[in-house]
Amino acid sequence: MKRFFFALAFCALFFSACAKPCRVVWTEGPTDSQSGKACHQMEILNVPSGEDWTLWFCQFRTPVKMEEGSDGSIDHLSGTLYRVVPGATRHEGKCVLRYEARPLVNRCRAPEGFFLQKKGRKPVPVDVEYVYLPAEEIHSFAWTPRETSVFDMVPRLKSVTPAEGTTQPGEASVSFIEGKAPGWYRITLNGSVRVEAADEDGAWYASVTLDNLKRNAQGAPLPNAVIEDWPDLPYRGIMLDVSRNFTSARDLMRLIDILAHYKADYLHLHLGDDEGWRLEIEGLPELTSYGAFRGLPVLLEDGSFAEPDALQPSYCGTLNRKSASPGNGFYSKDEFIRILRYAGERHIRVIPEFDTPGHSRAAIKAMEKRFERTGDGSCLLSEAEDTSSYVSVQDYTDNAINVALPSTYAFLEKVFDGVIALYAEAGVPLEAIHVGGDEVPDGAWNGSPACRALLDSLGRTDIASLKDYYINRVLDLAEPRGLKLAGWQEVLQHLEPETYERLKGSLAFTNLWAVSRGRDTLAYHFANDGVDVVLSNSSNNYFDLAYNRGKLERGHSWAGYVDERRSFSFLPYEMYRSVRWDDKGRIRDLSRDGEGKSVLQPEGRPHIIGVQGQLWAETLRSFDHVTYYLFPKALGLFERGWNASPAWEESRQADDPAFVEDFDRFFSIVTDHEYPYYESLGISYHRN
Repeated sequence: MKRFFFALAFCALFFSACAKPCRVVWTEGPTDSQSGKACHQMEILNVPSGEDWTLWFCQFRTPVKMEEGSDGSIDHLSGTLYRVVPGATRHEGKCVLRYEARPLVNRCRAPEGFFLQKKGRKPVPVDVEYVYLPAEEIHSFAWTPRETSVFDMVPRLKSVTPAEGTTQPGEASVSFIEGKAPGWYRITLNGSVRVEAADEDGAWYASVTLDNLKRNAQGAPLPNAVIEDWPDLPYRGIMLDVSRNFTSARDLMRLIDILAHYKADYLHLHLGDDEGWRLEIEGLPELTSYGAFRGLPVLLEDGSFAEPDALQPSYCGTLNRKSASPGNGFYSKDEFIRILRYAGERHIRVIPEFDTPGHSRAAIKAMEKRFERTGDGSCLLSEAEDTSSYVSVQDYTDNAINVALPSTYAFLEKVFDGVIALYAEAGVPLEAIHVGGDEVPDGAWNGSPACRALLDSLGRTDIASLKDYYINRVLDLAEPRGLKLAGWQEVLQHLEPETYERLKGSLAFTNLWAVSRGRDTLAYHFANDGVDVVLSNSSNNYFDLAYNRGKLERGHSWAGYVDERRSFSFLPYEMYRSVRWDDKGRIRDLSRDGEGKSVLQPEGRPHIIGVQGQLWAETLRSFDHVTYYLFPKALGLFERGWNASPAWEESRQADDPAFVEDFDRFFSIVTDHEYPYYESLGISYHRN
């Protein structure tokens, strides 16, 4: 009998080992000319028997309509999380699903992160084969190469006065000159190297210029000259989203080196959003022990799901919290201090952002876990009795902090104090904490007893007035600490006059991103009113937008496409004429752009303090993607932050010869000097 059971067990193990693993073949369907929809196919091979299994995957939100005869259905749960629900029929171990949905904008929008889970067992990753429609590489623009010199770099030098002879570069003497613009410097090459600077920033920029001159000269002596240069705008930055998908400390410091090479001086880190919290905060360990990881959801009897050990999968589809996937990770306190010091040594200021009160799902869920673990509700951001019904822009139904809870402000106090302590230990200035303030979904707080009770106590009935309450409570925390705030454009909108004026007093800057539906007037409106504005326009400076409309390019397209020419075309002081070619490469008529819109007044001009490129991480899967999206696309931004008013600024002819000549020269510098630089670093980059 023992031999019999042993044989049975052996056979079971043998056949289990020989069973073919489940895999997926996903086929892109053509677009129907009438409906504008496509019919895609997902073929799941070697599926388990029965119906007690599911296939998890992630995909950007798209309404799905199953075709008749499909062997199951596809359900959307939350965010980008989907699952396959098997039907009762099978065809030789296959599950074939045909469904109507949006066409693929490009291939990075296909479903990914497939995991098969049989009831009661751990999920296993599933390989996927993609069958795409034919696609060709598209070049964004044509250009004419120009001859470049050793003095050509990005950003370009304001003044170079050549002289006779050459100088073998060596140690430079540095002296400081009063009465010059911040960041000003002068380099004299006349057999020796002499640097004069207005301040420490200017001395640093001079050293970067000398490094670039040496690089361009490739070991040869430098032609003698006098160089005089300075930045036009004091804020020239990049925002990197590390919440949606994470960038490690090591890779972040590699990026800081490249930003310093272009004389950028701000790095805005988007550390907290729906999909992840990425900075260790003293006294709130769950923010990173739970909120910095993604893992397997558990389906509940009512069709909802729980997240016992980590946040739900998002974008890249991570289900294993131990994997090196970009869905996982955070900066420890020690790592963040090293990052701050590393950036500071390169004259780059780091702005930390924790988006609130919307876009806060990771923090909300982490604090619920803290309450479950400890019974301490002093930092809860949600209310168990809240019945509010809403769907956020990214398809979450539970991502808005409850602004009526005292525990919300206890949480923010801990975060503020934790961040202040990290900067103090690093020995670098904390110029502002960015609190986001964007895209709070309609319907948030409508079903909250705490919010209703608060409104009653204030003698108010309008839910929208809770924004004023929230802003004032945050200012109650910031002002005694001498802490400046920053926010996206929405943070200043729809406030009562008293709250607006109070916020202005503690606002370091606001990022203006929208350039459509009349909202593109906000930047100049706020600047004219004395608000410091960092232009972050989606039309020119959202670097997560694909380089072009080619199906082989990664990136978004909701605000069009951004390539090297689009970023170079940006005009901080003539913003409405910043898109000279449309997304199909057709020249635009600029003659009437800006008519009837807010005009930047002389008193508003000093309040346009800078420009910033945004790299949101929904479509990033590696550091190679980070550098590919940024370089060389971001170089136009660095050029415009340093040289804000090009000679063609006033032209209303999109293809003005002065613009064409200027861009051709700029892009020749990119190809002659920057492409080899990227090769020397071993980083991924885009070639037009």
